[in-house]
Amino acid sequence: MFKCLVEPEAQADAAEVARVVGRAFGPGRFAKTAERLRENNVPYGDLSFVARQGGAGGALVASVRLWPVTIHDPVKDICTEVAFLGPIAVDPDCQSQGIGHLLVEAALEASFARGLEAVLLVGTPAYFERFGFGVAEGVRLPGPVDDRRVMIRYHPARQGAVLSGLVRRGPVRR
Repeated sequence: MFKCLVEPEAQADAAEVARVVGRAFGPGRFAKTAERLRENNVPYGDLSFVARQGGAGGALVASVRLWPVTIHDPVKDICTEVAFLGPIAVDPDCQSQGIGHLLVEAALEASFARGLEAVLLVGTPAYFERFGFGVAEGVRLPGPVDDRRVMIRYHPARQGAVLSGLVRRGPVRR
């Protein structure tokens, strides 16, 4: 197992995070619908994490950010703020070492400790189902996306109907 330290992302990490994301996904990431939810949006400062090789002071090798988005249910006229997870990026030289798993776990734990109702993402079901994510039926993103890859994980204590509606970037406007 790869030894690393998962810690909150600091402002000083921004350039290294951009480097890791670029290496992991390349320029094609800018064309994806998920990127529309990140444009002109600001990630939650307390819900973004990095992984450092070998521990404190080590090289930054992975990151995950969570972004405020709302799911607007037009039938009930309700907007619910949830965290949008992504990108989760691991430097290609460090993949398949369990680092992504550690980052997803940290992100979920922090999101639910903050009191958010759910975490939404676009991802590979075979990978994210192990974290309790399921297909977010009835949730629509602002652009083309394979609906089978739009997934949601609800807060363990949440009760009530599943969320449905159109996803918009940013927190709930008060």
